[in-house]
Amino acid sequence: MVGFRIFRPHRVSDQEHIEQVRGVIAQGCDTLRRYPVPDTFAGRKTQEPFPQEDEEHIARWMASKELQPPK
Repeated sequence: MVGFRIFRPHRVSDQEHIEQVRGVIAQGCDTLRRYPVPDTFAGRKTQEPFPQEDEEHIARWMASKELQPPK
C-alpha cells in the first residue's frame, strides 16, 4: 500500500515568508507611486505615415534607369 504524504504548514517559517512577500509588494507599490506612469506608446503617433503615391508615379519610377542593374 502506497502512503500519501500529508502537507502540514509550518506556522513560523510560513509566517516569515508571508512577511517577506508583503515587504517586497510594499516596496514595489512605493516605487510605482514615486515615479510617473510608464509610457506604453499605445495610441501615440511616433512618426508621420508615408504619403500615398499614385500608380502613375510608381510606374514611372519602376521604368526609370536608376533602378536598372549596372552593365
